[in-house]
Amino acid sequence: MSQQRRLVLFLSDVEGNLTALRQTLKGVCEGLDLPTPEVKWVEARPDALADGGWHVAEIPLVSGKVSGKVSSPEEHLDAMTQALSKDFRDRSMGMYVDREHSYARVCMAAPSRPPKAMEGEYLDVLRQAARWLDVETTTLARLFSGNAARNLLAAAVDFGPDGKAVEAPAHP
Repeated sequence: MSQQRRLVLFLSDVEGNLTALRQTLKGVCEGLDLPTPEVKWVEARPDALADGGWHVAEIPLVSGKVSGKVSSPEEHLDAMTQALSKDFRDRSMGMYVDREHSYARVCMAAPSRPPKAMEGEYLDVLRQAARWLDVETTTLARLFSGNAARNLLAAAVDFGPDGKAVEAPAHP
C-alpha cells in the first residue's frame, strides 16, 4: 500500500466495532454503485488521537483505476463521512491525502449539523483537520508520515502557525 495516497476515517466513540463500520460503508457504496472497500483499524494511531476519543480506520486504496468508469472511494469521502456520523450518532471525519501531488480533502460531519469540508494543499488541509480533531498538527502529520511532522515543525518556525512569514529579528 502506498503511503502517498491514503483514505483515513476518524470516528468518535465506536468502541472498536469494525463490523458496524463495514456495514455503513457497504450501504453507502451500494447506493453509489461502488464496490465495497476493505477497511481496517489503524493500529499505530498517535496517543493524542486515542486520548481525544478518536478511533482511526483506513480504507486501502488501489493504484490506478480498473476502468475509466469505476470511481474510487476517495471521490465519495463526504457521503461516507456523513453516513458514518448518522449511523454512529456522533462526529466523524474523513480525510483523503495524496502526498505526491500535495493535495488533501477533509470532511467533518456531526449529527443534525451540516458537514464541513475543505480541500487544497496538503499542509493547509492537515492544519484544519487537526483543529477539527482538537489535536496538534504534528500529531496528525505523524499518522500520514513521520517525516511530515518534522517538515511541519520547520514550516511553523519559518512561517509561523498561521502560515504567514515570520520576520527575523533585527540585530543591533
